[in-house]
Amino acid sequence: MKIRQRTTCQICRQKKISCDGRKPSCGQCLLRNITCPGYPPDWIFISQFAPSNIQTKPMLARVAGHPGVTKHPPSQLPGILLSRKTHEPNGSLRSLYHEDLPLDKLIEIIIQGYVPGTDVAAIQRGASASTPRICGAWAEVLPDLVKAGNDTALNAAIKAFAFSILVCETQRKIPMATALEAYSVALRSVNDSLKIPNKSSLVQLMAAVMCLLFAELVLPTSLESWTAHLEGLGELMQTREPQFYASGIAHRLFVGARPALIVLKIQSRKASFLASEEWQTAPFQEIIPSPMQALMNEATVIPGIIERMSQEAGITTAGRLLTELEALLDRLALWETSFQATPEAPRFWYDGDCIWFDSLTTANGLTHCWAFNVICLTCVGKIVGLFPDLRPFARISRGMVSQETRRMSMLICRSTKYLMQDKMKLFGPTSIVLPLQTAYDTLKAGGAETERDFACCKEILESALGEKHFLSLFFKGDV
Repeated sequence: MKIRQRTTCQICRQKKISCDGRKPSCGQCLLRNITCPGYPPDWIFISQFAPSNIQTKPMLARVAGHPGVTKHPPSQLPGILLSRKTHEPNGSLRSLYHEDLPLDKLIEIIIQGYVPGTDVAAIQRGASASTPRICGAWAEVLPDLVKAGNDTALNAAIKAFAFSILVCETQRKIPMATALEAYSVALRSVNDSLKIPNKSSLVQLMAAVMCLLFAELVLPTSLESWTAHLEGLGELMQTREPQFYASGIAHRLFVGARPALIVLKIQSRKASFLASEEWQTAPFQEIIPSPMQALMNEATVIPGIIERMSQEAGITTAGRLLTELEALLDRLALWETSFQATPEAPRFWYDGDCIWFDSLTTANGLTHCWAFNVICLTCVGKIVGLFPDLRPFARISRGMVSQETRRMSMLICRSTKYLMQDKMKLFGPTSIVLPLQTAYDTLKAGGAETERDFACCKEILESALGEKHFLSLFFKGDV
């Protein structure tokens, strides 16, 4: 968004007479000895793809001190609010809405709005980083980072994320314009920190970008700007060696950001730096990976396999890919068996047409495991379809591929209601994005064979979009 400056006061506009635009009172109002109402701004939305001669700063610019950060052109910036001011007759400028909340209150809003209830209790108890809680509770580092030192960019990003949560609140609801203004300020602050070496520490910048990522979910921007933030986060991460993330705040940020980076690469069909052995092992030298992080270790190779499949390849390369996929499917099956064998009680059960889980961690892990299986099985099906000579060597038949992808896709669909519960806060709905996208696309591609299941999946997706409007960012054009 931007402000179109008006030079005609409201009275002159209503009377359709010439206005000289003087402040605090125009000449016409002075002549008539009446109070001039001033010049309120006119809000217009500028699409990030619309041509403009406004020089905007890149979201994350490549700068000295942070050589690994990707530069994104202005065309990738979201439509954002540059300022929101109103003119008063006395000539002063005031914000239309102002809430001067302290940082600790803003962080409390984030934790209570993003982190599910059981994990909020764990954070308040000060549980250690090795505690196997949900994947993505990176918000727990914010209090520690704020205590470590004042940082303008991080503080602004925390405010932007907290205000985006308040937009959705009923009791503490704030105007969208206020959240957009906070988001705009945070973008500029992060950009300034990237330009000045050592102005912000790496972990402060990573946390700031994570806050911006999730602020994007509820602000009316675009998937492209969300993706740009995530790409920039990956570039930031690579400015340090993998060993840097072996402990402390850096480790917690790493395990919180890694799943989103893997999902991004799966969606973009591009290999990830996280697939290298060093990036899989070094960050876990001091802290044993949780089951969810062990699953993510397996998933890091999926984007690279998909990228290689998209390139022209002969039967030899296809054979190697088939072998890799079958080995990966074996490891995923082993992970699922080990994960479900741990407790005495079942990890999940049916409640009518829905699947219920013993915890959010279980729901998050199993839905992603099923999604990774569906992706790998679909790749196997494509290979044996394109290269019939490989069918005798494939351990998985095309019929089994169809049967298993359909079964696991429906498991994902029936798990959606559990993750969409209000008590799952923002984390629950955001964690279902990749699994639900995978299930939806798979059942849609099944044609007549999966027509009934696809109708069920579509109904579930429509219900989810109705409950959490921000999910439409990831499902545009699907329903």
